[in-house]
Amino acid sequence: MSRAGDQQALIKALSAQLTERDSAALISHLPRLEARLTHLRESFSSGVTHCVAVKSNPHPRLLALFVRLGFGLEAASIEELRRALQAGCPPARLVFDSPVKTRLELAEVAPMADLLVNVNCLEELERIPADARCLIGIRVNPLTHTGSPERFSVGQNESKFGVPISAREALIEACLQHPVRALHMHSGSQMRDLSAQRAALFKLGELAHQINERLKAARLDRRIELIDIGGGLPSEPLPLIEGSTSQMSRYGAMVHSVESLKAFQLVTEFGQWVNAEGGLALSRVEYVIKGQPDKLFIHLGADMFTRDAYTEPRPFPLSLWSAEGLQRGGELRAYDIAGPLCFAGDYIARGAQLPRAQEGDLLCVDHSGANCYALWSRHCSRALPAHWAWDGEALERWSPRREISY
Repeated sequence: MSRAGDQQALIKALSAQLTERDSAALISHLPRLEARLTHLRESFSSGVTHCVAVKSNPHPRLLALFVRLGFGLEAASIEELRRALQAGCPPARLVFDSPVKTRLELAEVAPMADLLVNVNCLEELERIPADARCLIGIRVNPLTHTGSPERFSVGQNESKFGVPISAREALIEACLQHPVRALHMHSGSQMRDLSAQRAALFKLGELAHQINERLKAARLDRRIELIDIGGGLPSEPLPLIEGSTSQMSRYGAMVHSVESLKAFQLVTEFGQWVNAEGGLALSRVEYVIKGQPDKLFIHLGADMFTRDAYTEPRPFPLSLWSAEGLQRGGELRAYDIAGPLCFAGDYIARGAQLPRAQEGDLLCVDHSGANCYALWSRHCSRALPAHWAWDGEALERWSPRREISY
């Protein structure tokens, strides 16, 4: 089935399931997700552990799907780590990256054999129990700008993440004093300058080799064995145009070309790239207001698209459908798409080109599977929509519409 035909079948099936109370719905598109995961795996050589970032989309059924398909999970909080364990993720395929871990949290994870715990600062090493069985890593700030948007770049001098790579001697001394077996780097979301990332990865590999030389010279029976290279690529469409290569496949080839990394096991932490195109959202059009331009008032806004309301909006593909699930056509006109919150900045698009809309239509916001559901806001206490899964032929409701719990 073509992509357009697939979307039409999905929306028609969902429109038949919606009740009057369902003013919006969220959908995980399983064939798209599985295709992206397969492409991620094929872009790297075998033996690389791919851990999907929980913060990108923490729905428990989605996390369980990743685990069932053989992927790991990356947790940025103790709550995410517990959710990953509940999804069936074994500790050996789990990364704990919270930048502000408490002593109680470290005591909780310390007995988990082979769980990768990346400390955010050298002071954190002092808090890890002496009998810890987890795998300890240090997050290193490479002091490199890889082209991420400023709000999502974490590889610069002012970053709160990691120990600056310029503190080389302090990093080496920490590895001599503590049972560190991994180094971690994450330059930021949506990297665009892969040459800068390559230089950062080379420096991290060099540091790992230098640490191992010092450990050997000190006759200590441990080594840096693993390098967690993080994630951070912008989403891109699949399948590829014939004869083209994806940014992910180019990135995988680049990583494997970095000589200083070749002696180490590798871990990745992609979230946005995996999830964004694997999800979509549907909202009923409640009001069509004439103006310059016209406005559509819908039931998803800054509560769902929090990043987009407070930073630069992502260019989500938008389409308009009848209440019966038939795609609207005809002459296009400009609409501002307004959300339901009592907040002046609650718009998900300005000047969007759509066919003539009417009350009761359905607006589809595609490519919204990452950093949308995960960032749901309690502003105005609006209910979280039901979450559905589409397997290419049928829908399954993964979770019902839920009132916000305080």
